[in-house]
Amino acid sequence: MSNENVNIPTIKGRIAERLQRANRRDRSELEFGEGPGDVSLRSPSERGVVALACLILEQLAEHGGTRAPQRTLQNTLRKVLGTMSAKEIMDIEIETYEVLLWIGSAIDPEWTYDQALDPSQIDPHNGPVELIRWAIATGQDLEFDYYSRNRGELTHRRVTPISIEAETYVHAFCHLRRDERVFRVSRIADAKPVGGWSKIKNRAQKQDQPADDGQIDLL
Repeated sequence: MSNENVNIPTIKGRIAERLQRANRRDRSELEFGEGPGDVSLRSPSERGVVALACLILEQLAEHGGTRAPQRTLQNTLRKVLGTMSAKEIMDIEIETYEVLLWIGSAIDPEWTYDQALDPSQIDPHNGPVELIRWAIATGQDLEFDYYSRNRGELTHRRVTPISIEAETYVHAFCHLRRDERVFRVSRIADAKPVGGWSKIKNRAQKQDQPADDGQIDLL
């Protein structure tokens, strides 16, 4: 096996990589006895807290970090999320990310994202997250194909990214709709800078060039 460091381009990737290396816990699931009756989640806050807990446990379950019954976990999460709006689900997913990031950065400060982006290190095969961050930092527009689940259609978009949340949602100005929109990263395909990937390469080459020291060479 190679001893070379593997590039983990996102906070999610770093957390997943660390959890993957941890020893898996006893996989026997917890067992619970019959309770006195059904529990009703009457308020939005109660449903939100349960959804948040389930999403965090779901992340841990992928790497053997919890003994919570997975089928029960998945069914509970499906039921609770089914009562929430798209905006509420987005807020819960972002909070899940922030909680995991807080835990990870408390254990290892290197998990904190470094805003200094090296354009030459952006790999299109790693997904669009790093490209989006580069576009935000440099004020560049991106284009990509986007699948809208509500409409069931695939459209080509040109956007000016404004922010990215939890490596899952992109807040951007959409030139097609002429308005600000929120895009889910998992529904973005074939993302690239407007003008092509050569724009990133050219910017990286300019950064590698030595600064002008003001001297004039006489031929």
